[in-house]
Amino acid sequence: MVSSSGSPTVRRRRLGAQLRELRQNSHTSVEQVAQAFDVTPSTIYRMELGRVKVKTRDIDLFAKLYGVDHDSGLVKELTGLARDGSKRGWWAKYADTISPPYATYIGLEAEATRLSIYDGLIINGLLQTREYAQSTFDFVDENAKANMEKRIELRMERQGRVRQRELQMWNVIDEAAIRRVIGGAPVMRQQLRHLLEVADLPNVQIQVLPFAGGAYPGMLGSFTFMEFGPGGDPKDPDPEPDPTYRHPDVVYIEGHTGDVYEEEHTDRFKTVFENLRVAALSPTMSLELIRKEIDRLG
Repeated sequence: MVSSSGSPTVRRRRLGAQLRELRQNSHTSVEQVAQAFDVTPSTIYRMELGRVKVKTRDIDLFAKLYGVDHDSGLVKELTGLARDGSKRGWWAKYADTISPPYATYIGLEAEATRLSIYDGLIINGLLQTREYAQSTFDFVDENAKANMEKRIELRMERQGRVRQRELQMWNVIDEAAIRRVIGGAPVMRQQLRHLLEVADLPNVQIQVLPFAGGAYPGMLGSFTFMEFGPGGDPKDPDPEPDPTYRHPDVVYIEGHTGDVYEEEHTDRFKTVFENLRVAALSPTMSLELIRKEIDRLG
C-alpha cells in the first residue's frame, strides 16, 4: 500500500525554500554559506532546491549564519523537515531504474491530492494495465528494456493511490491515444475496458478530445498539473510541523531532453487545462466513444 504521508521530496523542497528565504533576508551570500560549510556554492543552491539532503546537524550552523535564535520554534521546525527529508520514499527501491528528475516527480505525486493531466499520445501510466505498460517498451532502447520489469512494477505501485481513492485525478486524453493500438487489439481492448472501470471511481474523471474538434490549446505537449492539500495528519507518527502548510502547485512536463517543473506560471497551465476540458467531450460522451472503439476492435 502506498501512503502519501510525509513525502521526503516535499519536505526537502519546503526546507530548501525556507533556507533560501532566511539567507536572502539575512543578506548572506551563497559564497559565505558555502565557505562556512566547506562546500561549493552549487551545493548550497542544490540544498535550497531540495535536490540535496540537509542533515539535521547542519541546521544549527544555518541558524547561526542567518541569525535565527537556536531555541526558537523555527529551528525545531527546520530540524524536523531535515529529519523527514532524509528518509527514503517508498519508491527508493526503484532508484537504480529511474532518473533523479523522475524520482522527484514521483515524490511530488505521492504527496499531491489532485492531478489534472493532459495526455496527447498515450494512456497515462496511472491508468495503464500491466499488458499495455509492457507494450510501451516494445520500441525503447536496450538499456530501458533491461529495467522494464522494475519500471512497470513502479507504475503499478503508483496506481495504488488512485485505487484507494486518496488521489483525485482528472485526465483529458486526446482521441489519438484512444485509437492508437498498442500491443495489438486484445491488449488495447483490455486497456480501454480498464479505462471504463476506473472511470467508475468517484475520484477519477476522464474526458476525450475528439478529432472532430480540430485544433485546441495545449496541443504542443502533455503535462501534469499537481495540487497539494494541507500537510497535517494527526495520526502520522512524525506529524507535519505546520499542519496548515500547503505545497505550491507544480506543473510537470516530461521531455526527451529533460523534465521541466514549472512553479511560477502555473495559472497559465490551469487556464489551458480548463480550456481543454471545455473542448473535450463530456465524461459521459467520452466513455461512449471508448465503448465504440472497443467494439471497433472486435
